[in-house]
Amino acid sequence: MNRSKHKNKFGKWLIFSIGLLFTIYSLFLLTLVLFGEDKQATLTSFRQEYGERDETIRNQYTYEFAYEFVVNGETYSGTGQKVGSPVFLKTGPGTTISIKYLKCCPYFNSPVENKKTRINILVSLSIALLLLWFFRKM
Repeated sequence: MNRSKHKNKFGKWLIFSIGLLFTIYSLFLLTLVLFGEDKQATLTSFRQEYGERDETIRNQYTYEFAYEFVVNGETYSGTGQKVGSPVFLKTGPGTTISIKYLKCCPYFNSPVENKKTRINILVSLSIALLLLWFFRKM
């Protein structure tokens, strides 16, 4: 009987930890949207990951990309993912994307698509609140 109580506490703290990680991620994105500086970054690589996504919408693929940008003479880099169609257009030299970074620490950066980023913030914050509510009820 004592052992089952121990397992319940582990599950409870696991849910809390995951909820806390979602909260931190949401706050990071919110900070970038509110206080981040806009910058154009140069794509350094762009490739298709695995095969077709196993979803209800057909012909969707995941693409990974890497980028670099310069702030005050120093080069910073980042990575991202994008879901797109099967048409794979090879990027040419000098292709740029929009990113946001924190002026105080440019290594905190992310590719930003305004509408999509705001939806990501709302979804991850909702998941965080739901998980923390479950933690409180356990």
